[in-house]
Amino acid sequence: MKASIKTYVWILVAVVLTTGCSDWLDYSPKDQYVKKQQFSTVDGFYSAVNGVYNRIASNTLYGQNLSYGMIDILAQRYTPGSNNSNSLNYLWSTYDYSSTNLQASIDAIWKEAYSTILNVNVILGALEEQNGVLTQKDMELIKGDCLALRAFIHFDLLRLFGPNYNDGSAEQPAIPYNNSDKAQAHELLSSRQFIYDYLMPDLNLAEELLKEADPILTEGVLNSNNENGNNYRRYRQLRLNYFAVILMKARVHLWAKDYTNALTEAERLIGDDYVKTNFPFVDSDKLLGSISPDRVFSSEVLFGLYNADRESIYSDNFDGTNLSGAALLQPKAGYIQQLFNQADYRFLSQWRANGNLYSFCKYAKISYNEENPPFYAFLMPLMRISEAYYIAAESSIMKDPSNLMAGITAAQTYLTPIKQARGIGLPGMFELLTEHSKEYLREFWGEGQIFFMLKRNNQGLNNLYNANTDGSITATYQLPLPASEQENR
Repeated sequence: MKASIKTYVWILVAVVLTTGCSDWLDYSPKDQYVKKQQFSTVDGFYSAVNGVYNRIASNTLYGQNLSYGMIDILAQRYTPGSNNSNSLNYLWSTYDYSSTNLQASIDAIWKEAYSTILNVNVILGALEEQNGVLTQKDMELIKGDCLALRAFIHFDLLRLFGPNYNDGSAEQPAIPYNNSDKAQAHELLSSRQFIYDYLMPDLNLAEELLKEADPILTEGVLNSNNENGNNYRRYRQLRLNYFAVILMKARVHLWAKDYTNALTEAERLIGDDYVKTNFPFVDSDKLLGSISPDRVFSSEVLFGLYNADRESIYSDNFDGTNLSGAALLQPKAGYIQQLFNQADYRFLSQWRANGNLYSFCKYAKISYNEENPPFYAFLMPLMRISEAYYIAAESSIMKDPSNLMAGITAAQTYLTPIKQARGIGLPGMFELLTEHSKEYLREFWGEGQIFFMLKRNNQGLNNLYNANTDGSITATYQLPLPASEQENR
């Protein structure tokens, strides 16, 4: 790249701030003049979109809590020491939702997520009033992107604060779906209504729009700067692009136990040669023996975030040589050796030995030329192509319990490419059911999906963390609505 992605993103942030975008976005715009000025140019629209993506990369949301932090602690990935029983890490690990500190953190996540959604809605509202500022392609691209992002954030809120989806719980009031650009209270929707009346229509329309406008369909991921300096339509892995929307639909159908449609959407990605070309499994040469290892397997990422502070994640959370107690996020001794085949590329590249313990180093700093850092040096994955294979495997097994053997056989065909890409062999047929859960643990550590897999399957972890069921823990998988939300009811 002629200029680093790091420089590019912060230039966009500066544009957002200098145009006053942060003012009207944060305060549910009353100053119509400022709003009109913001959306009077193409740059104004794209800088506003960049602003909301930058916002979800904050530590409160996907920069920490909903990627490697709170969400993985809830999934019992770590054993935070109890030397500080008031630390958030320790409180999350014990599901102490009555704690004042934890309630404040839950409230912050809720408010930041819905505030960001409101910002997205403001952009969507401005699109309806833009009167020729944008070309048709730009309008479709921005609208599709915003609809997908609105659905993406809402869905994770549902999975956190709503019940596990089943026939009994699907009709219970869960959380609101905000599709308005006005700051106001919205009714609590059931999970079924939330998904099928609001979330899926957003995703379907996003897919329709992006199919017409997303450059990823003709030019690939575009992970380099444009020579003319206009990068708004580039770096498609940093946006909820057309292919990410398809995976999102598969993810939603799986949560709703609609295994037939989950499999259909997953197969759209798995069977697409264009997807295989543009999102290939990582080259092992870029992992092992490289001074700049691609530990996030960036070629496989359908959607992720740019995090300018990613290099501090390891030193601030996982460095077992300099951290201890509740500040250190580290699995129990012996667990990583039990979980991984020692030849697994994920083990070899994403874990660092520290005596008889292992430290998670997926986000540790790598060596690179400061003038031209690799794209993956600041990338935090949130959706990757391997998830389509796991969804297809699980859906094949679950969609017809009366024909379990056929489902397991089909699941093996989906898991084989993943296992080969990770440098290991396929488990035996009768190991496949437990192995699938363990694969989520290996594949999505630090990416926010393990907790949701456990909750979706009503699955707990015993003291060995080996994915055995522990029914006593599953009741803690639903976060309480924050007091600020309940007070508005």
